[in-house]
Amino acid sequence: MNVPVFYDCEASGLNGVPIEIGWAWADGTARLHGEAHLIRPEIEWNIDAHWDRQAEALHQISRDELRQHGKPIWRTVQRMNHALAGRELFADSPFDEHWLRQMFEAAGVEPDFTIRRMSAEVLIEQLANERGMNAGDLERARAWAVQVSPRRHRTGADACHLARLWNIVRNGW
Repeated sequence: MNVPVFYDCEASGLNGVPIEIGWAWADGTARLHGEAHLIRPEIEWNIDAHWDRQAEALHQISRDELRQHGKPIWRTVQRMNHALAGRELFADSPFDEHWLRQMFEAAGVEPDFTIRRMSAEVLIEQLANERGMNAGDLERARAWAVQVSPRRHRTGADACHLARLWNIVRNGW
């Protein structure tokens, strides 16, 4: 079985533009591999017009931080293609796919990996069924994943959470 890569995006708002991308996968042991990158908004994206203060309150990323520390979109998508070539990527929200595709379109580059439409949660539930886990077992696995790798509305942490949960279901505690 190919090891799935879990990715997450943060955006300036639900109808906004991507501002951070992160991904993670488990290597079959307890070790996770992943990265997260702030994205410098493209001028054409008009970040100020698409900025949602409620979204900022969740992810705690400011426009100033993006302008100072964000990487150019072309560099970020090149890094993704280099790191994830031939892999299959899964997210827990259809918004993430939209934002990921928006990034690649803005850079004028095609992804060298496959973006799966199957939800990360569905993928994990299927694996749990294959492993003979019942609903209670899966809930305990989810609770343990929250303890060891909590979600934080930041892409690195949220992608690691999904990879950790997948690894717990696949290999046990």
